[in-house]
Amino acid sequence: MTTAADATFPQLLAGLARRHPDRVALREKRYGIWQPLTWAEYERRVRRFALGLAALGFERGEVLAILGDNRPEWVIAELAAQALGGSSVGLYPDGVVDEVHHVVDHARVRFIVAEDQEQVDKLIALREGGRLATVQHVVYYDPHGLEHYELDVLLEFTAVEELGDRLEQERPGWLDEQIALGAAGDTAVLCTTSGTTGKPKLAMLSHANLLSMGSSLMALDPIDARDEFLSFLPLAWIGEQMIALACALQAGFALSFPESAATMRSDLREIGPRVMFSPPRIWETLLSSVQVRLSDAGRLKRAAFAVGYAIGERAADRR
Repeated sequence: MTTAADATFPQLLAGLARRHPDRVALREKRYGIWQPLTWAEYERRVRRFALGLAALGFERGEVLAILGDNRPEWVIAELAAQALGGSSVGLYPDGVVDEVHHVVDHARVRFIVAEDQEQVDKLIALREGGRLATVQHVVYYDPHGLEHYELDVLLEFTAVEELGDRLEQERPGWLDEQIALGAAGDTAVLCTTSGTTGKPKLAMLSHANLLSMGSSLMALDPIDARDEFLSFLPLAWIGEQMIALACALQAGFALSFPESAATMRSDLREIGPRVMFSPPRIWETLLSSVQVRLSDAGRLKRAAFAVGYAIGERAADRR
C-alpha cells in the first residue's frame, strides 16, 4: 500500500495506472452485468475528460459541480477537474432546485456534470428562472430522454472526451505539466455542511486533508489492493470521498457501483466486500432487516446465526 500525503489524487492515479495497468479499478453494473474498468482505462478517461474541459475553458482554481448518483463518470469528472488544478463540489441527487442553486451560486460554478434527464431538468428550471447566470456548460452522462433537448449549454460526456482527444493531439504533454503542478495543499473538493442551522456552507478540503483521513482509517482497519468496496452512499458526502477516492487511490483496491438503490443489497452480496463504511443509520437499517428475517427463520437457521454471531463478536473484540 502506498500512502502519499504529499501527492494529489491525479498524481496517485497516474502511479497506479503505471504500476498496475491491467488490474480492475472500477466496476459498474449495467443490465445485470458488471462492467470493469482497469487502472489504465480509468486514467485514460480522466485524461480525456480533463482535456475536454480544458478545451471548453475550464481553468486552474475553478470548481466543477457534479450532480447525480454514484457512477464511474462522477469520479472521472472529479479527478479531471483536479488534474487541471481545479476542485469539485458534489450535489446530492435528491436535492431540490433551491439547494442546487445555493451551492452552484455560492461556488460560482461555470461547469456542471449532471447524471440524467431528472438532474438536467432541475438545472433547466433554474436557468429559465434566471438563477444559473454563471453556468456555461452542463455535461450529462446518461443521454436517455435528452436526445431532443436543444440547449446550447448541454453537452454529452462522450462529446467532451472527444474534444479532449483533439486537444491532446494539438498539445501533447500539456496535461502532464498541469498534473505535475498540483500540490497536496491544493483544494480537492468542497463538501457541504449539514445545513441544520441555516443554509449549507462549503468546507474546502485539500488533497492532503483527505489523504491523511484515509491513511488514519487504514491504519486502524488495514485495507489493501485485494479488497473490494461497493460505493452506494452519495459521493457528495465526505465519508464516501474518503473511502472511494482517498483510500482507493492509496491502497489501490477496486471500487464498484451498484446498478440502482433497489439492487444494492444483491450487488453487495455479489461483490462481497471485506470492508464497509457507513453512518450509524445504515447499520441500524441492515440490523433491522436481519432481525426481521431471523424472526421468520427456522430453528436450525436461528441456531446457526447465534453461533456465527458469537464467533464474530469474539473476533471483533480481538481486533
